[in-house]
Amino acid sequence: MSKQYHLGIGENAHKINETTEAHTSQTTFQLHPQDHVYRHRATIHEKWRITSGERRPDGVLKRVYLINDAFPGPTLEARSGDNVVISVENGLENDEGVSLHWHGLSMRGANEYDGAVGLTQIPIAKGQSYNYSFTIEEGQHGTFWYHAHDGVQRADGLFGGVVVHQPRDAGDSRTVDNEHLLMIGDWYHRSAEQALDFYMHAGSFGNEPVPDNILLNGVGAYNCSDAVPARPLNCELRAVDELPTLKVDPSRRTVLRIVNVGAYAGVEIKMPGALLTPFAVDGGNEIKKMSASSLGFLQPGERVGVLIQLDPKEPLARLTGVLAVTLDTRPFKYPNSALTSTHYFPFGWIGTANQQSTYTTGPLDHLNLDSVEAAHDQSSILPKNADRTIVLYTITQKLARLNNVPHGSINNTYWEPQASPPAPLITLNREQWDEHQLVPQIPYNPDSPLWIDIVLNNLDEEGHPFHLHGYDFWVLSTYSSTFNWGSYNPFHSAEPPGGAYDLVNAVEKDTVLVPRRGYAVLRFRADNPGIWMFHCHVLWHQASGMAMAFQVGD
Repeated sequence: MSKQYHLGIGENAHKINETTEAHTSQTTFQLHPQDHVYRHRATIHEKWRITSGERRPDGVLKRVYLINDAFPGPTLEARSGDNVVISVENGLENDEGVSLHWHGLSMRGANEYDGAVGLTQIPIAKGQSYNYSFTIEEGQHGTFWYHAHDGVQRADGLFGGVVVHQPRDAGDSRTVDNEHLLMIGDWYHRSAEQALDFYMHAGSFGNEPVPDNILLNGVGAYNCSDAVPARPLNCELRAVDELPTLKVDPSRRTVLRIVNVGAYAGVEIKMPGALLTPFAVDGGNEIKKMSASSLGFLQPGERVGVLIQLDPKEPLARLTGVLAVTLDTRPFKYPNSALTSTHYFPFGWIGTANQQSTYTTGPLDHLNLDSVEAAHDQSSILPKNADRTIVLYTITQKLARLNNVPHGSINNTYWEPQASPPAPLITLNREQWDEHQLVPQIPYNPDSPLWIDIVLNNLDEEGHPFHLHGYDFWVLSTYSSTFNWGSYNPFHSAEPPGGAYDLVNAVEKDTVLVPRRGYAVLRFRADNPGIWMFHCHVLWHQASGMAMAFQVGD
């Protein structure tokens, strides 16, 4: 594969052709920060062709989506300030449309390339191409990803990694980190469309489809004898020791960039004999460093940057050789005998450890990623009060008027793409929008953008990981009740049941788990004009209507 970087500034830019190793394996872990942290801003051109084909990610034959014949798709590596131009061709054999969303990137000035079908674009039709063109903000770096945003194609493999490296000055002599990308997620042996059809049927009684396996960077192992007789599989047994091995040199500072690319379940990560120290969540949002032997749960759409070290207290750590991934089965409403909820992936230490452990508070046996705090005091950034507050209520319901088919809703509105006229909202006047479009409008003043609080109440018996396009937000409060709805309306209630907002330790994120029977208070500065989607990242909830948007500006 030949990748082109147009390097330089202004009119003096010149072109350099860099030949990179072809993306021959979907199991590649290694990233290449050394190629990006010291160079000038660049324009990165990519040409991607989306097709589908039958593959055996875990030994079970299934039709999956491919980008340039790879599953998952190519990893996009860049640096802050880069321009990105990606030509995406729909080469699918049927009449499916496609789109790609750049999860976590602000897409400032490029709302039309956000990829949200129904809001900012129409699907790319069969045989057609579309150029996504945007600039990564100078201050934005960290772990991101791209995925399909039309229907449920994400659950059948239409996704890939995006890593934005933080630039360094030429005189910075620090050793560049050894970095690996781990895309972890649940996996279904039936197609995503079949799983959605199961869910959006009165006979499901609102029980979300339970996954069958776990994949890491598109591969896994499956015991064919675990298959449910009612759903026979074309399965070839693959042993765990046949999987590619993640190898880490303990003498180097090593970072794991972990993404939950799954459709439904949160994941817990454990590496026996290793100390895991998260330092950033979602993009490059820094958190207080605490070390633990296991981390969780990382919800669909969330990311975490983790420093990994050999535990000096575990002399036999080199012999363990596994990375254990466990699905959060608490939301599952029925048992799936085809699923083994914990899977072990090969892992090994190479070389000799000479790095001293940097943990200072433990280590803990387990670190709850929902409870981490910002690395620095945020009260100097956040105003004491927001300019406006938007109160939302989300729930999954089975209503007679909808034939008892489960639908996710926000403020009694279940989202569907605009039907008549069938066009993205950014191309229509508001009076043309139909009844499925819940889109509060926020005034935009470039000289003094408003601060907005979202009070999102979750009336369901399970948590919902919500993602906001175009923005990061600060999580000021989360709360879950054990005896009532746990909701909070600041216009009616004197005191929030979860206590005062925490402006000091508030973590900046773009995806957050809103607890069951509770709420989350999210604050963002409305300085990025456009129409930006806000939705649950559990694919079955999003596809059944648990989505809305915010319009910032005219």
